[in-house]
Amino acid sequence: MISQRLEAKVHEYQEWRNTLRQTITDYRDWLAKSQYSDAVQELRLYDVLEMLRRDQLVLAFLAEFSRGKTEMINALFFADFNQRLLPSEPGRTTMCPTEIFWDAREEPCIKLLPIGTRASDDSLTYLKTTPNAWQKFKLNIDSPAEMQAILRKLIEQKEVTQGEAEALGLYNPQDIGMTNALKTHGLLKIPFWRHAIINYPHPLLKSGLVVIDTPGLNTLGAEPELTLSIIPNAHAVLFLTATDTGITQSDMQIWNEYIKGRTKYKLVLLNKIDMLWDALKPKQDIANEIAKQVNVTAHQLGVSPDSVFAISAQKALVAKIKKMNPCSNKAALLSLKRYWETRLFKPNMRF
Repeated sequence: MISQRLEAKVHEYQEWRNTLRQTITDYRDWLAKSQYSDAVQELRLYDVLEMLRRDQLVLAFLAEFSRGKTEMINALFFADFNQRLLPSEPGRTTMCPTEIFWDAREEPCIKLLPIGTRASDDSLTYLKTTPNAWQKFKLNIDSPAEMQAILRKLIEQKEVTQGEAEALGLYNPQDIGMTNALKTHGLLKIPFWRHAIINYPHPLLKSGLVVIDTPGLNTLGAEPELTLSIIPNAHAVLFLTATDTGITQSDMQIWNEYIKGRTKYKLVLLNKIDMLWDALKPKQDIANEIAKQVNVTAHQLGVSPDSVFAISAQKALVAKIKKMNPCSNKAALLSLKRYWETRLFKPNMRF
């Protein structure tokens, strides 16, 4: 399974990092006992050790709404609970950017930042150092039903006037859904939360992997920190498109403005290929159609077809829950595995 291979590679990186930290520690201790020690050198070594201690491998998931991004995260990290934990439904599901990682100093939990904090000048970076600004909910990892109920808070919304939405920077006159809602109800629905942090003890996350889930073009435009620092500093970006929509104008806008020239390592996941599966067609015809979709997607985005992977996140989640081996995804999974091994974990990769 791709998740097992990825886990192995992330673990190898963790072991390399731990070995490097121990080597530097041993050198620092030797230096302290020798005649060559000085305060400047000790301070530099301390800074390097702190950098390694805090170092994480960051993957950012980017997509417009309804591309299956949350379902992909469910399949990778939450399938062991034998149900869909993160809310994934038709339409706009995840309403706020979400970071998923593991910090052993804290219990499993979800922290939610109220949308009202957008009215202040405080940055997300600053607010992360202000515990009182967040609402915290414990995650009972022994009860999937309780976890599922708590995680549904990610899609909570509230109704506000146009003026209130504008004051929070959340009104987009180009959004047809918003303008229709104003005409019909006189109110707009906006996310209840501005940002979410999930602390969850998955093996990949324990090894230092951090996942950033960013929902939709409107959110990317509303949170400058995402596009100016968080996403550009990610080690890799996974961009999801969907077979049923093709590359839309908003997909292309996300790609051109936030991914194309800003990230070194980028993968394109062409999701929902199960829509092409047809029991009345020969398997080779289906394979040819999938290959055609991959090539068209690669051409539109200006990338190599080797960087585009045709998948079905929903079928992968079902297969993992039911302990099946989805053979139709096998080729994509093997190719994705090779990408991880040969490109994302090269010795000269930026960490």
